[in-house]
Amino acid sequence: MEIDIRGLLLASLHNQHLLEKAPCIAVASELCGLQAQFANNPKHALRIRGSDFSETAWKEGLVKIWAFRGTLHTVPQNEIGIFLSARGVPDDWHSDWNLKIDRMEYWSKFLLENIASGVSGRETLKEKCREKGMSQEEAQNVFHGWGGLIYEMNQRGMIAYVPGSAKDFVLCGKVEWMDRDDARALLLRRYFKAFGPAVMDDCAYFTGWKKREIQCVIEKHDIRLKSVLCGNQEYFFADSLPVAGEIPACLFLAGFDQLLMGYRDRSRVMDEQYKRDVTTNTGIVHPTILLDGRIQAKWKKNGTKLTVTPFRDISQKNRRRIARYTKELFGGEMREIDFCGKD
Repeated sequence: MEIDIRGLLLASLHNQHLLEKAPCIAVASELCGLQAQFANNPKHALRIRGSDFSETAWKEGLVKIWAFRGTLHTVPQNEIGIFLSARGVPDDWHSDWNLKIDRMEYWSKFLLENIASGVSGRETLKEKCREKGMSQEEAQNVFHGWGGLIYEMNQRGMIAYVPGSAKDFVLCGKVEWMDRDDARALLLRRYFKAFGPAVMDDCAYFTGWKKREIQCVIEKHDIRLKSVLCGNQEYFFADSLPVAGEIPACLFLAGFDQLLMGYRDRSRVMDEQYKRDVTTNTGIVHPTILLDGRIQAKWKKNGTKLTVTPFRDISQKNRRRIARYTKELFGGEMREIDFCGKD
């Protein structure tokens, strides 16, 4: 069986709920979480995919944890165990944050007690800790910018972030731990269903796992993938490929959108010449605009103003498409669209 680049893109759009929406919880689960270093990215990813999306209720049933590639992802709360188990269940505390084990145990207990009592905000918790005698040095390592004790508590299934821009915490609840390879097998099946057709390099890029580790899990759990040829390259997928469908005229993708993060080779959706326009030298993936299935601009929302930065000249027809899609997506919230030149 053979397929062309358009077929690869159509399958990705279909499987990632960009042609037909699904409930927000299902989207977050099937897409193996939504990357969440920037608080509003998962919200927009669900805005364009979620059949039950609302400004106030989109995060219900979701939490934010450290998952693939050691980065923050928004995932269903009842699936915390799957994602954490896939990273590996920690046997003990790690002392990588200049904190002694006994102090990690002491402060983790204190934080759990406060969060359980309803004190969930990061800054309020910091103040509670200072009142309890936490030193400035300890505070820097407990609430470290890259995780600190908060990260360790998350990896042990104790607490998670609440999705969104507020830095609030929630108890994980009862975490159903799994064998690491069992959890990875489950997520690999999801990956090849939602992101397929994909090559093993794509899967390794998305998960952060070595290709040989992926192959071992596939063989161990007898994950039966189907394959298709595009040019001389073999691509793998689970389930089935869509037989029909129209590529949308215009789509606003989230920053770090799964349509980009799922693949090392992004040629199905993006021309190589725009690589640096989409991804910065520090690895930030901008919110982008798809026109007829190709990324041709990036966008930024600031209050009631939308700024669109094209990567090349955009026709009046496509400007009208962007304006219509903006109205469809944001309603009357956006009062101004500014088409600026290439940065």
